[in-house]
Amino acid sequence: MQPSSVRKKIARGEIVLCAKTSYHHPDIVELMGTFGFDGIWICLEHKRVDPNDVYALIQACRLGGADAIMRVKPANYTDLLWLFEAGARGLMLPRVRSVEEVREVVEAMKFPPLGRRGLDGIRAEANFGHMPVADYLRDANRETFLIVQIEEPEVVPQIDAIAALPGVDVLFVGPGDLTLSMGKLGQTGDPEVVAILRQVADACRRHGKVAGIPCSPDDVPKYREIGYRFFNVISDYRCMYGGLKKIQTDLAALGVPRGGGR
Repeated sequence: MQPSSVRKKIARGEIVLCAKTSYHHPDIVELMGTFGFDGIWICLEHKRVDPNDVYALIQACRLGGADAIMRVKPANYTDLLWLFEAGARGLMLPRVRSVEEVREVVEAMKFPPLGRRGLDGIRAEANFGHMPVADYLRDANRETFLIVQIEEPEVVPQIDAIAALPGVDVLFVGPGDLTLSMGKLGQTGDPEVVAILRQVADACRRHGKVAGIPCSPDDVPKYREIGYRFFNVISDYRCMYGGLKKIQTDLAALGVPRGGGR
């Protein structure tokens, strides 16, 4: 079983760096992985993706040397089981509202005695049956990880209880949805929002977990000072959009007219 880069960095107390894919193309995902990111965040929350394409994305992460991190809100046990069996390492759980739903996901992710996950030892995660079963069970429990997103006002009073749960590795603030739900869209410097950011970092520190957030590279030092060390710093969309905007600006500076009839 391929070891998890994210788990290794967490265990060492090091910074974890991830990138997000919005366009779900294996070539792009593999390319992103070759730039040394610990994980690639594959979002299944905002886009429907064919299962065969999802499998190809997970393969691309393995080839690129990054952990596949799947963001999905499982409606049932099988919604997440096949993702791990295909080789995904992490689950990002969005829109969490209660401790109990996190506990149920941990049980579904982990084999006994840590959970209640069912066994199928012939998939990619188990090296297609080449691993001894006992080794597979041990390694799967050790190398998979859970990222709980903090995005809903209802979950704020439960942050400490969630951080205390065995099987939870990262509490990951979603600033967009959090500030939207608070009626403060984009106001990450608002005192009430900052208080929640600090509450997450403090809870993680108390319980030996990791605080995470998406941000620009320029903001990493600011969040590190609070206590964060899991960062999503780029996406394929931002790469393409930023690159295209720069080309447009560069051409305009040279006096080259914009094409496309607009």
